[in-house]
Amino acid sequence: MAKLFGKEYSRVDLLKKTGNLSQVVGMRAVTHRSGRAKGVDAIDVNAGDLKFTVIPSRCLDIGEASFKGFPFGYISKSGLRSSKYFVEDKGKGFLDSFYGGLLTTSGLNNIGADCVVDGREFGVHGEIANIPAEMISKKMFWEEDELFFEISGIIRHSRFYAEDLVMERKILTSIGSNKLTITDTIENLDFKPVPLMLLYHINIGFPFLDAESKLFTTKIKKSWARTPSAEKGLPNYNKFTDPIDGIEEECFYHTFDTKSGLASACLFNPKLGGHGMGFYLKYDTRQLPVFLQWKMMRSREYVCGLNPATNFAEGRKKALENDEVLFIKPMEKKVFTIEIGIVEDDPLL
Repeated sequence: MAKLFGKEYSRVDLLKKTGNLSQVVGMRAVTHRSGRAKGVDAIDVNAGDLKFTVIPSRCLDIGEASFKGFPFGYISKSGLRSSKYFVEDKGKGFLDSFYGGLLTTSGLNNIGADCVVDGREFGVHGEIANIPAEMISKKMFWEEDELFFEISGIIRHSRFYAEDLVMERKILTSIGSNKLTITDTIENLDFKPVPLMLLYHINIGFPFLDAESKLFTTKIKKSWARTPSAEKGLPNYNKFTDPIDGIEEECFYHTFDTKSGLASACLFNPKLGGHGMGFYLKYDTRQLPVFLQWKMMRSREYVCGLNPATNFAEGRKKALENDEVLFIKPMEKKVFTIEIGIVEDDPLL
């Protein structure tokens, strides 16, 4: 059954009550016409309580997102801009074009710090977030009394004398749902193994992030600060403050104690909505063994990142030296799935 406006409806109920389903739900393709976002294609998804924007011009990443009118994806002051402005130049390219949004995909040949390997420069978090998708499909379909919304496409991460990776992305939700799933299938079309590095840069902002918010996760086995300057903040990794002018970011790695391999994290604000609301992430640590928490309490850069990854975000050079890199064989496919959504009343998943 489809849940809308606090009630459940069958397919027949909804069709009888509307001349066109776009009256209550649907998907709409738009193209930005001005500023640095000019030419950027987007798909607005209205699934009822859950609304979000998918950006085909940028890797089918997710920009704005809200639930019951409460926004939860962080939008940076860089704003949305076309990938034509992106130049991979150490950290400059990534920071210039970091829109934030609910999801910025990082990789596929580097995550984390910029570095040089065999004479080739790799910028911060790679370039895939600035590669437009191809063969884009959007469809709505019924399965009995449940209406699904699916957006898919492929992103080619290819370069002469280098890797030839193709990622097929599918984003799926349903009417009245509180969640969506992202499934990425990455294939190596070359004839030699290549490193595969992937990080889901998931960015949560106000009002889900606030001074009253707290981070809940699967039982943690071990936590440590990414940098010496973040050490002092480690005891309070799961607590947050009001924005502070000039404060530096803090990043922490966490490993989870999970026999099944499934892990979750939830940023919960008990003061939001009637009885509290939280943003959650679920994923498989066998696919994404590393979890990086980005805690940034600075004014205007007020954001919490929940970032599962294939390896530590210290750059390709260190990952190769430490034998942390996941290699993908010729014609091999690797599948990664994450679930993100909203919980109400209770942060425990």
